[in-house]
Amino acid sequence: MSTRQALATTTAVLVCWAAVHAQSSVAELNEAGWKNLRAGNVIRAAANFREALELAPDDPVILFGAGAVAHAQGRQTEALAWLERALDLKPSLTPASILLGKIAYDEGNADLAIKTYEKALTYQPGNATLTKQLDAWKRDSSTHAAFSDRRYERFRVMFEGRANETLASTASRTLSSAFYRIGSTLGEYPPNTIVAVLYTERQFRDVTHAPVWSGGQYDGRIRIPVAGAEQDEQRFEQVLVHELSHAVVAGIAARGVPHWLNEGLAQYFDGTSADGARRRMKALGQSIPLKMLEGGFGGMNSGTARVAYDESLLAVSVMADRPGFGWIRLLHRLGDGEPFERAITNFGFSYQDLEAGFK
Repeated sequence: MSTRQALATTTAVLVCWAAVHAQSSVAELNEAGWKNLRAGNVIRAAANFREALELAPDDPVILFGAGAVAHAQGRQTEALAWLERALDLKPSLTPASILLGKIAYDEGNADLAIKTYEKALTYQPGNATLTKQLDAWKRDSSTHAAFSDRRYERFRVMFEGRANETLASTASRTLSSAFYRIGSTLGEYPPNTIVAVLYTERQFRDVTHAPVWSGGQYDGRIRIPVAGAEQDEQRFEQVLVHELSHAVVAGIAARGVPHWLNEGLAQYFDGTSADGARRRMKALGQSIPLKMLEGGFGGMNSGTARVAYDESLLAVSVMADRPGFGWIRLLHRLGDGEPFERAITNFGFSYQDLEAGFK
């Protein structure tokens, strides 16, 4: 074999080895990226997927990972771009479709969300998650067909008819000022777009199926009935701030936050009187263990719900009364999957301490 032939053979072997090694590295980086993302180590996950993209810039799974990381970091425009590119290369990558649709809808782009799920169903026609969510979005979109919207900074306020335009303007100002107050206290300002929808009473009940005692709802969008809002603007603004608090908490910790903590924070920020809650609890002489309120208040009657809300506010007030309480550290712990009962011990509290004010 000539020297030239030997060199060519060696080069071919090295190229083959490099390709195999690169494939192995990409797989390892992909696995590490998803592992770090699930564990809440977003910065490490971002580094894993960034390095993997240098080796395999057209790998749809890696592009999906990059989109998931961007979403976790609140860079939604970038996340949408990564996910759309992943689906261009592999339209059947259903998890990427699910995430793309969710981000698009949360950002106020219902058309993109619906089209994404419709296309995904052509590859998985029996997917119950896609079908159920798509039906809900289509109903929602049909209700909003005649709505206008006002955009202000990170907010989008949707409303129906000229009569509600003044309320939409009030809502935009209220949301903007309250957002910075809430974010300053909690220690973080989520960058995602926040959508608020102003409904008639019937539209609100039809869309949300909320209990009769509910004055608003947050389910990825702030939804508020506006009947009588012009006669009681202060109450309208209070409900807006309450639901905005839920949106900010969700932007910081998308999971793991007990319902009572969420509702307690919302009341704390909307100005509900803790003294009034304390008087009602004292007069009642009964309470519900906070542990039992972690899952939600939806099935309660108005009287029981009042107790649950009052307890939630008083428990949050115990934490808020401690100067410099680390809200952001607590929310991040919960978002990473740590149970509240264990997480709160790192701040020198127990459930019994939080319940002491109303038991």
